[in-house]
Amino acid sequence: MSELENLKARQQELLDKIHALEEQYEGIENEYNAQKLQELNKVQAQLMGNQNNLKQQLQSVQEKLKTINNEIDKLSSTATDRILEAIKNQRWYFFKNKQHILMDKTTGILWANLDYFPYKKEQENNIYYNIDEAKFLVNNYSVDGIDNWQIPTLEVFKHMIYDKTFPFQDGEMWRIKDESDWFCLSCTSIDLYNIDEKIRGNNSLYPQLFMASTQSAYILPCSYHLIQDSEYEKNVSENNNVYTEKERLQFTLDLFRKNELWPIFDNAEITDLYKKIYFEKPRLLQSLSEVETQLAQCEEVKTITVNFDYKTLLNKYDIASIDKSIIKYYEAVQKWIDELMEYLADFEQQKESVIQDCNQIGLQLSTVYKDDSNLTEAENELLKNRQYYFKDKLALGMDKVKANLLEIRQEADDIEYTINEIDDGSNVIYKLAQLEKKERASFALIAENTAKIVNKALQKIDFFEHNRDFIVKAVEVWSKWNEDYKVFKTKQYEELKHSCEQDDIEAEVWQKWYEDWQKLRFTIEEKLQPMIARGLKGDIEAKEEQETPIIMQVIYVLNDYKIAVDNFYLEERKNIYQQYVFQNCGDLQEKFEVEKELYARTVNLQKALQNIIFNCKKEADKIFILRWIDNLIDIQINEIIQFVADNNLEQISQEVLNEFAKLKQKNYYMYLADIKAYSQEQANREKAYNSLIFKMRKGLMKK
Repeated sequence: MSELENLKARQQELLDKIHALEEQYEGIENEYNAQKLQELNKVQAQLMGNQNNLKQQLQSVQEKLKTINNEIDKLSSTATDRILEAIKNQRWYFFKNKQHILMDKTTGILWANLDYFPYKKEQENNIYYNIDEAKFLVNNYSVDGIDNWQIPTLEVFKHMIYDKTFPFQDGEMWRIKDESDWFCLSCTSIDLYNIDEKIRGNNSLYPQLFMASTQSAYILPCSYHLIQDSEYEKNVSENNNVYTEKERLQFTLDLFRKNELWPIFDNAEITDLYKKIYFEKPRLLQSLSEVETQLAQCEEVKTITVNFDYKTLLNKYDIASIDKSIIKYYEAVQKWIDELMEYLADFEQQKESVIQDCNQIGLQLSTVYKDDSNLTEAENELLKNRQYYFKDKLALGMDKVKANLLEIRQEADDIEYTINEIDDGSNVIYKLAQLEKKERASFALIAENTAKIVNKALQKIDFFEHNRDFIVKAVEVWSKWNEDYKVFKTKQYEELKHSCEQDDIEAEVWQKWYEDWQKLRFTIEEKLQPMIARGLKGDIEAKEEQETPIIMQVIYVLNDYKIAVDNFYLEERKNIYQQYVFQNCGDLQEKFEVEKELYARTVNLQKALQNIIFNCKKEADKIFILRWIDNLIDIQINEIIQFVADNNLEQISQEVLNEFAKLKQKNYYMYLADIKAYSQEQANREKAYNSLIFKMRKGLMKK
């Protein structure tokens, strides 16, 4: 038998012994449990084996890494400097891991390795390519992951051979592979470059060109694969005054590393050094990280998790047997609830600080809402629903969860107590039969439902832990807004009343102001919960991260608008009334002036939201904020249109009214990609609003 077969046989032998011991000493009641435990023990043995293997792998990788570092240190204490020096002294590079290409350091252009590329045809009497054959070969050439090959231009070809260092040039001769005719691209067509013309033309770098349409030649393709859309050639040029010599050399080294190239240096020691630093060491570090991660996961004890899989816990129970026996049923329910309670206790201990913070918020939210006599029915309903929403989403209610679980356990206890009573009396068989006939939920359903209850509680704790800052601020905002609204309905109401009574303004007048104020404040209040709800799904992703999350920024801006509205009614509303009260059509002029002033505050709200909207990374979030604020932006426009309709103001032309109504047809969504256009659209709307208000007021002055 092989070593592996021996190990497997030994494993099975051990599992059989474990199984026998379990049956003898652990009281296994049925074959199902015995089989399940055997499977679990097998998994446990495999995990222990995996852990040992990972530890061995970790030790092996660490030893290899240590060896590599020692070799690098021996080769040079300044390994990178040695490589840069080698790059300085070498122009052409073949690659160990891409043998079909070579690179020119001065340009970054790749050339085909003529030891592998079919630069000439393998035909006895015809070794040259014609133009069509050359084009076809180059256009379809794909090697080492590179497929964008081309025939070189004349200038590129000349640059390649000018210093006679091209690896396939023949010594001091200009020829390549002892051949002189090679295809090149001129500015108008494919031409033939005859290298011999360099000699016949006094070594001129501008040899005679022959039109390729009548000629045949060899092919040496090149590729810009490594340097596309880059300024590599300018960066490495000796004439570059921006970078130092070392920085210019670093561009070449970075090009090698970025493209995972293993260059062959003239000095074999440098080639080996490069391999150790940029190939072997990074791969060993990656392996080390992976093994350490796997080992950590293997060794981590995850007894307490959010969204635990209750089915794994349920595997210990023989469901079919339990549902057939009322005694096994109540015992299983008792044991199940006890396990869940223990699970909850462990989780609470692990998350103690989180739960304490969360319970403080829960206590704040747990108070039963009582209708306030100063508030209308709709206002009380709004605040009540808002509190219920926060309580449902944020309050843990762990005591309630435990109480629900213990209630189920009590029902199982009741069954046990009833059976004990039957045992102590007469007609035992009959009474047991009656008890057995009673309907009860299957054990599997009880397990699933109680697991759902527990999971919901654990998810709330987990959610609070990951969103603690936002939730704390959201509850603070909720509490502050509730108090502010009650102040609005009491103290601020009295302030407005007192101020007006001092100037003998009739109650029916200022009470109408307060109704308008209340209507606008209620609309503002309705905006809070939807924004909080969006925040509880996760904050809006920003283009530029800021200290305050976007959701809270929006709420703070809305709060500023609320304060501006309050200040208007407390400090400016009376003055507008006094300005127009004795004028012709004063009541109408007053109304238009009020809405004009309120609209100015709405414009400020829009401007404050603009920067927030354009800092949103996703288009959907921009649209969400626009839709969220939409009816508040239109409130003054709707008020004017309704006012004109209610008062049958014939002095105002239908044309002006139609133009006013068109203001509601906003085009903001069209400009979400351009903040300047968006801002201009807002300015245009503000200008149009003020212009139409002026026309309406002017119309009122007509007899």
